[in-house]
Amino acid sequence: MNSLRFLPLFLLLVAPALRAQDAALLAAEQARGILTGTGVRWTVNVSGNKSAKFVATSQGGKIFAEVIEPADATGRRYLADSGGDMWFWKPGLSRPVSVSKRQRLSGDAAIGDIASTSYVDGYKVTGSEVGEVNGEAATVYTMEANSLGDTYAKIKYWVTKNGNLGKKAEFYAKSGNLVRSSTMDYQNKANGRPFLSKMVVADGGNTITLAFSGVELGNFPASLFTRENLGGPKSSGPRR
Repeated sequence: MNSLRFLPLFLLLVAPALRAQDAALLAAEQARGILTGTGVRWTVNVSGNKSAKFVATSQGGKIFAEVIEPADATGRRYLADSGGDMWFWKPGLSRPVSVSKRQRLSGDAAIGDIASTSYVDGYKVTGSEVGEVNGEAATVYTMEANSLGDTYAKIKYWVTKNGNLGKKAEFYAKSGNLVRSSTMDYQNKANGRPFLSKMVVADGGNTITLAFSGVELGNFPASLFTRENLGGPKSSGPRR
């Protein structure tokens, strides 16, 4: 499991495709790098009870990430798609390893699963109310899982009235208990509007901060988001 210790940091960025249910929710997802109409690449610096640096590229409901620091983890790669499939590879492995839902939900990996799913895709809006976040007027959406395969039974998501930015999210278990939460900041700029610059994840007594820099929008090659690109021997044809 130690080989997967950076999985949660990577999962925080996964951006499955959005089935828009509300214009404000769509705008909020775009400010987080989802459905921008193009791909997004960031450099991510992590601090808190763990530290790391990696580059992540998101496009078309898939994300590819490669660890740069620390030195003993350099070259590790992660891939996930909007269907919930995830793979991990590090130098020395003969082929990518599938990451199970149990692994994503246990230990530190559970922290990262907060953003392994879009806050909208896989969930249906069951209610909304007027609220506030950090003194800003907001709409508080309540969303429930569409299927048992979704990680959380319920999500509450605060989207500001001014600018339609998702500033806070809470994640609940089937029991109704709050599992963990996240807050987001938007000091970066992309396409002329605020763009995600920081995410703080609170899980019990642990806090992890992800700082996003070097935001680059573009169309990235589809081959980047394939298991073959992760590492290990290349396939020579269909398996028998």
